[in-house]
Amino acid sequence: MKNNKLRPYIIAGLIAIAAYMVLLFGSDGGYLSNFIVYVCLFIIASQGWNLLGGYVGEISFGHAVFWGIGAYTVGLPIGYDLNISPLLLAFAGAAVAALFAWIISYPLLRVRGFPFLVGTYGLGVVFEKVFVASPKLFATKGVFVANDLNRFFLHGMIFVLMIVVTVGVKWLTDKDLGLRFKAVRDVPEAAEMVGVNIYHTKTAALVIGAFLCGLAGGLYVLYSGFINPTTAFDSSVSISILMGPYIGGIGTVLGTVFGTSIVIAIQEWARSALPFTGGQHMALGLLLIIIMMVSREGLFPGLRKLALKLSGKTKDKTKEKKAA
Repeated sequence: MKNNKLRPYIIAGLIAIAAYMVLLFGSDGGYLSNFIVYVCLFIIASQGWNLLGGYVGEISFGHAVFWGIGAYTVGLPIGYDLNISPLLLAFAGAAVAALFAWIISYPLLRVRGFPFLVGTYGLGVVFEKVFVASPKLFATKGVFVANDLNRFFLHGMIFVLMIVVTVGVKWLTDKDLGLRFKAVRDVPEAAEMVGVNIYHTKTAALVIGAFLCGLAGGLYVLYSGFINPTTAFDSSVSISILMGPYIGGIGTVLGTVFGTSIVIAIQEWARSALPFTGGQHMALGLLLIIIMMVSREGLFPGLRKLALKLSGKTKDKTKEKKAA
């Protein structure tokens, strides 16, 4: 049954990979294929955030920390001219981010709600200030990351990893661990009564999500060729990561893909179309307000409900319930 649920995601993912490969080679890696890869990086990070923020219900405002750790795990060795494979460093960055998440989980996950949000935001501020002030960490000048990876290979790999992560998160959230995530979010007292360890469950969501954010940060450095404290730890990075699930549908896998694509597209449009600083944040804020007024659960669940209503399936289910 669970395999049947996963099969459409796998088929859609394979079709998406084939379509992107045609676009990538057909356009010779032009603007559109580059933009899609950029979106994919934030989808990977947003899927990681969604495990904790969407499925467990602990809203984090500091997942840029894990993105930045992954990014600097790539940038620092290259900045010091160490002869290490950048691709290996990107995956090492994901592991380092996960390890850091596990280390901070004990004090951080002992609080919940607003104190947790403030704590995660504070982590981002601390990391950014430390990296800005430290010449040994290249301070504000940042690090230029040159690598000899084939551009087509890198872009194709990032797209494939986005599909793998999306299908993997769907698989994970349908397994027992995913059910524990939802139980901790919806009925924490009842979950604890039946033997669910709330702290361990939250830790699993935090660590897995940090791994994905760290992976996205490391790949971002390979994609962009540059990293500094602002592009690594700034709160705007955390906003870009969390806004996708909120707009697309928090606690949903496809909603995260859908919402993140919209968020990054609006940001890119607003930067060039709105002639004042912070225009992209204003545009996203307005969009979020509209969505909260029209469909509080997010665009993807709202559109799915509308489609079911228009197709008559909702009425059919209601009739079946009455007949039963």
